[in-house]
Amino acid sequence: MNFKKAVCLLLSLLLTVCAIIPVFAETGESAHEHEWDAEVKTTCNGECGVSPLIIVPGIMQSQVYVQDENGNDLMTSDGFPIVEGMDMSFMFDTEVMKIKFKDAIGDILLSVLTHNREKLLDIVLGILDESFSSHYFKPDGTRVNNVSVDEYWYSLAECAVRPEKSYNYAKGYSTDENGNALPTTKYEHELDFIKRQVDISSFCDKYGYDHAYYYSYSSFGNILESARGLSEYIEMVKTQTGHDKVSIVFISLGGTIGNVFLSEYANPDDLDRVVFAAAAVDGSYLLGDLMDGASTLDNDEVIYNELIPNIVSLAAEEYMSLAYLGNAVAKAIPEEFFNDFLDETVSRGVDEVLGKLMRNCQSMWALVPSDMYPTLSQKYISDSEHAALKEMTDRYYAIQSSAGETMQRLTDEGVTIFVISGYNLELPALVEHYKVSSDNIIQAASTSVGGTFADAGSTLPVDYTPAIDETYLSPDGRVDAGTCALPDRTWFVANQSHLKLQSSVTDIIEMCVQLVTDKSITDARENNGGYPQFNRYRNLETVKKLMNKYSEYDLDSLSDSDYVAVTEAYEECVNLIMGREWSQEYTDIAEMGLYNAMYNAKMLSKNDDSPFVKYTLMPLLLRICKFIGTAVSKIFGKGDIWLIPVNLL
Repeated sequence: MNFKKAVCLLLSLLLTVCAIIPVFAETGESAHEHEWDAEVKTTCNGECGVSPLIIVPGIMQSQVYVQDENGNDLMTSDGFPIVEGMDMSFMFDTEVMKIKFKDAIGDILLSVLTHNREKLLDIVLGILDESFSSHYFKPDGTRVNNVSVDEYWYSLAECAVRPEKSYNYAKGYSTDENGNALPTTKYEHELDFIKRQVDISSFCDKYGYDHAYYYSYSSFGNILESARGLSEYIEMVKTQTGHDKVSIVFISLGGTIGNVFLSEYANPDDLDRVVFAAAAVDGSYLLGDLMDGASTLDNDEVIYNELIPNIVSLAAEEYMSLAYLGNAVAKAIPEEFFNDFLDETVSRGVDEVLGKLMRNCQSMWALVPSDMYPTLSQKYISDSEHAALKEMTDRYYAIQSSAGETMQRLTDEGVTIFVISGYNLELPALVEHYKVSSDNIIQAASTSVGGTFADAGSTLPVDYTPAIDETYLSPDGRVDAGTCALPDRTWFVANQSHLKLQSSVTDIIEMCVQLVTDKSITDARENNGGYPQFNRYRNLETVKKLMNKYSEYDLDSLSDSDYVAVTEAYEECVNLIMGREWSQEYTDIAEMGLYNAMYNAKMLSKNDDSPFVKYTLMPLLLRICKFIGTAVSKIFGKGDIWLIPVNLL
């Protein structure tokens, strides 16, 4: 590994962590024998015709506090509890990390100057090890420390009035007028936190917050136990609402809980509608590759041409111009420093640090794809020390391997199960499987429960034979829905990123709400409520911001011509958002129309770009930067730009 690769990788690692962690156990978890109020809390007494909805969220979408053996929260040096959830920065004592790096700077520089690679690695990994240690697991799959999970054994109506625990703490990023530290997070009530994770306000506003529930659990824990707890949770929901059935939406890591629940605990009589949305039914190659330390660090083509744009696209699309220029900059850095250093860093880092978190944790093994599990489990947890853990992971592997058959069986028994899958995006380019069609985090074959896909950016072979018939092939030629476990009840959204599920609340989250409430929707092909089986992602962020500005503006102050132009453009955006057949092209047209109208009416701030800059100049700059990055790579190949004049002389 050379220095050039190091620069690319360090930038990419930083962006990957920022992008991925906000969206990815046994000791210290409840035995799921909870106390809960058995009184009916709904005014409908179970007779409104709409089953209560349970959300089973994804990784780190629950508040999990790390504790000592006495049940006291472990605290950072600046007075904030160590929390698995909410924000990556709260998982570690970042102030202590800064101090330790500062104290070690002399030894770090000395080891660099003397090329003492082992000492440098020992220092860096030692600090990281200490930072991660509070989250470690023992080889038997139990936690080194206890944890306490903020659980909600009551409806979101109750969550709306209960204080959120984290609001009592302040990290000191800002202060009030008296100099007192303000809470870093703005979750005053439990509902504030929950809405930030999965916003089902449209369901609650229409059917009642007393009909909505949020099943929290430890992301780094035991999926088998979490699934058993869900069984009791359903009994609680039925009792409190007076309904005899519930609907459930499993999201991301929640899909692994769904696997176990459907296989071992589901009673068809209890279930109205079940939705798997971007769910890791067959794990994720991202986690499988991380578990094995399988990276692309030895692939120059990836490192110099694809890595930076790939990672920036996950973390901050607005900086894609700089990402393409980054490829050219990387070529200009001499490639003679730290040879193979990062290869060794990754290898030791996984073994000595992340391995104690991932390889000893049952829920992380639940994210290993079934085709990787036999090899990886034999490699890492087949010894006697891991026997108890492997017994659990083997049990889950058996459930995972037959997940499709379980869904088919329950469907035959009358349970309505729907699936939503994003596709045609790459995984982070740091891992070997990055080209597999995915939603940036989970491969589409997993979230679709068995669909067949071309690699990201590619199409199926011209001579491809459909599993059922051509009507199950996507119009873009990238998907065969016919191989899914539920081909008639599976929807596909091209270019829908896992990292943008919450920002896609108007689309994906609202679609989940419609699937569980609109009984006229029975399949993805004909009676689909207007949602085509093959849909496309659209970015509504700017449109929504403009619409909010429109709603807050004093429209009476506009001239008649500006009022007409702005109102017509606004109505076009209203129709856009209400539409269920999504298109980025139509979205761009509606967005530009509203932006132009509001800019001409002077409704935007002075800091907002002109329409020409925003919609003409900036896209042109992106194309130029991409051209430069590509051209530099093709012209100089693996060589260093800085060596060209030297060689000429």
